[in-house]
Amino acid sequence: MRPRVTYREKGTSMQAQTSLLQLMNSDIVRLSKSDRKLAVIIQADPSSVIHQSIASLASAAEVSEPTVNRFCHKLGCDGYPDFKLRLAQEISSNGQLFVENLSRDDDSSMVIKKIMTSIQGSIQSLANTINPDVLDAAASAIAKCKSVHFFGMGASSSVALDAQHKFFRFGMPVIAHTDYINQRMACSMMDSDDVAVFISYTGRTDAMIINAELARKGGATVIGITSQSSILAGQCKYVLNAVTAEDTDLFTPMTSRIIHLAVIDMLATTVALKLGDRVEKNIKAIKKNLAATRTDRAQ
Repeated sequence: MRPRVTYREKGTSMQAQTSLLQLMNSDIVRLSKSDRKLAVIIQADPSSVIHQSIASLASAAEVSEPTVNRFCHKLGCDGYPDFKLRLAQEISSNGQLFVENLSRDDDSSMVIKKIMTSIQGSIQSLANTINPDVLDAAASAIAKCKSVHFFGMGASSSVALDAQHKFFRFGMPVIAHTDYINQRMACSMMDSDDVAVFISYTGRTDAMIINAELARKGGATVIGITSQSSILAGQCKYVLNAVTAEDTDLFTPMTSRIIHLAVIDMLATTVALKLGDRVEKNIKAIKKNLAATRTDRAQ
């Protein structure tokens, strides 16, 4: 007797020979009425779908988000982000997965131009999305706190470490947590004298959301460097709305990381201005002691 093969197994085994768009019209997978609503929208404009959130696509098809996920699994994908990635690969003749507007035919001068244009556009956009009042309130909370903790995972880890490097110069206890277990332990011990800053471009990382909730329940002031419409933002007292047009489900995080570094600079500078002479004294002492580490040898 032949073993029973599930639809997902069929879709996965046929993926090398059959594209996602072809699978939607084939008899390899059995699509429900709701699935077919999704298929119609996707096939009509796949280039737009790869930039849509799961909530947006579900709303457009008048189905639930779990239905979208089940649809993706039927096609052999691991979920909606994996579906968007594979669809993008399928419809892009150049396989653009590093930066959205780059092509394999671009030379180095074009790479420089496109990367800088992307960065400049994101930075300009950031100036319009950060609320000065929220930035001031977040900085005031840090200036008065007992300790400040920065949390980041994946690409956001480097941003958290950069924040630690900047803020420890202010003479306050500061640490960056990039490991989930360490994050959870730190959040478990926080109280109303602590500040927790969570850095996440998507605001969808489950571990970050859980730990932010834990810190909030402990009484800590929770600050989010994320999209103000994200799930993570719901756990934050202050949200520094850092968003770009970059879709990190599809492309390597680049401009999103850079704008987060810019937000850290804004936050650090505002805190420094609030602390005043205290920071100036620390910076002078650091500069004096670092001078001994510099070489005066000619190249």
